[in-house]
Amino acid sequence: NARYASFDEFFKATKDGGSEYKLTKFAEIANRKHPGSRNTFDKDVIKIDERLNVFYMIFIGEIFKIFPKQDDPSNSWYSPASAMMYFSPKEAELVVGMMREYFSAVDAATKDNDWSKADAALEKISAYQHKYGAAVMPSEKKIDIEILFNKFQVFDRLTPIYLLAGLALLLFVFVKMLAPKVQINGIVKAVYIINLLAFLAHTAGLGLRWYIAEHAPWSNAYESMVYIAWALGLSGIIFAKRSPIALALTSILAGVTLFVAHLSWMDPQITTLVPVLQSYWLTIHVSIITASYGFLGLCALLGGFTLLLIILQNKKKPNAEIARNITEATRINEMAMILGLSLLTLGNFLGGVWANESWGRYWGWDSKETWALVSILVYAAVLHMRFIPKLNNQYAFAVASFFAYWSIIMTYFGVNFYLAGMHSYAAGDPLPVPDFVWISIAIMIAMSVLAFTKRSLCTRL
Repeated sequence: NARYASFDEFFKATKDGGSEYKLTKFAEIANRKHPGSRNTFDKDVIKIDERLNVFYMIFIGEIFKIFPKQDDPSNSWYSPASAMMYFSPKEAELVVGMMREYFSAVDAATKDNDWSKADAALEKISAYQHKYGAAVMPSEKKIDIEILFNKFQVFDRLTPIYLLAGLALLLFVFVKMLAPKVQINGIVKAVYIINLLAFLAHTAGLGLRWYIAEHAPWSNAYESMVYIAWALGLSGIIFAKRSPIALALTSILAGVTLFVAHLSWMDPQITTLVPVLQSYWLTIHVSIITASYGFLGLCALLGGFTLLLIILQNKKKPNAEIARNITEATRINEMAMILGLSLLTLGNFLGGVWANESWGRYWGWDSKETWALVSILVYAAVLHMRFIPKLNNQYAFAVASFFAYWSIIMTYFGVNFYLAGMHSYAAGDPLPVPDFVWISIAIMIAMSVLAFTKRSLCTRL
């Protein structure tokens, strides 16, 4: 089969009776290459190599760390094979005995279908775990909640709800612009209720993840994306009464954000925190500064939407409904930006408190710190454009808010994956810039140029 292969098929027999891994040479070549120069074959080889290594760890039992070490201050758990090497002779013998008893009982049960002895052997292993590993073992209640959480896949299920609700409302907003007599109040209320219920489910999901992980659910890329989607949902609910446009756009972006969070390169695994991240100041700092990304994301969408409306406006015979929506979107954009900038600034100051607690200094011009400051200055400049006569108009504000979000994207993604620093994952070998980034920039420039020809239709802020 061209699509599937067994584990054994990746190995070939050697003359001395051993076996040789067929992908050794290819995996070494692929791993030595710069990520940007890897072709599809190289990426597939690396992916398969990782899967085979996981399979191998499963086959030798190394991946199943089911035995806690007695009186271990770090509460380490070991696989059966490792336990025989690192445990005391008495404890190692006990582990071997339990494993033999369990496998013998399972072997017998497959023949006579009597699983009572296998269950009893499993209970002995469980009793051993509770005796020596109780300090780090989750309660039965927490295990049940985690199973339920994994079963329902709350965030994954919310993705189409946010997207469909937002797209439907946006469609009716456009219909209303073209046919002002059409009433969409019922649609707006329905979408508001759907989004409110989705937001409550989203909040409950974050709460459950917090309870399961025992730390705030914004400690890695996946969790922060889910949290940004939550902030977007919140911003939409806050501004929904002022304009259905805000509700529609935030709903769409929340859905897109959750969709990105569930792509293959995002790891949703719940993990423990490293010591430097175990600080309540970090929880406050990250929650505030990441929430600002949601509000500023709304600003970018409103800026793009305003440019689209300007492009659709008739220069000879302006549409009053479109003009009203441009004014409405601009006002909400400015309010959301003030709120987003306030959160971003406050979060940055609180980050200094955490930095002092963790590293003994408030500010060190780390790449993340520097770009957070750049983002603050960028948005402060956008908000103060109204004091420059030639830039005090709806078009200039829309363009500025549209492009300003790239400073946030650089702070969030760029620093993490392309720059070295205490906050980043890069190590001098960054990933290639995705093609859609350049496509997005080209589309944004094209929209700005097209709207520029009709800027005379825009009013002052």
